[in-house]
Amino acid sequence: MKNLPKIFIVEDDVFYANLLKKEITKNRLGNVETYHTGEDFIDNLYKNPDVVLLDHNLGNMNGVDVLKKIKSISPKIQVIFLSAQEKMHVAITSLKFGAFDYVEKNNTALNRVKALIRRIGKFNQIAEEKKQFNIVKIGLFVILTSIISISIYLQLFHSSIFF
Repeated sequence: MKNLPKIFIVEDDVFYANLLKKEITKNRLGNVETYHTGEDFIDNLYKNPDVVLLDHNLGNMNGVDVLKKIKSISPKIQVIFLSAQEKMHVAITSLKFGAFDYVEKNNTALNRVKALIRRIGKFNQIAEEKKQFNIVKIGLFVILTSIISISIYLQLFHSSIFF
């Protein structure tokens, strides 16, 4: 069985955070941890989540500030900005600072979040396969270079015996 991604929910609304956690767990999309403040989440960022579901209004910090901190520490963490903010500038700002996507909290939000988590999983899988392919490609290059070097050395050594 494949390893499930670590998904962190950063949501000040406890009810909504539990709803998200229940849906993600029920659909076996990941192992979930929940944080209710930006500060608490940032204190646990060392746990290196794969995906963060990030609310905009978090009390003392807003989601954009948390997003900037995430991306400054680990740009590979995928962030789904999830907010009731209907203001277009909040969505644009979140995407500008590296959010994978912006989801407005409404009656379709849970389905969109689940689909995005699946898409991020496929994206990360393709990225890992590409990385592995590049490692193999480099390994083959090193082997080929070594074979050519040995061949040249043997030819030089063989020709020097007869002189």
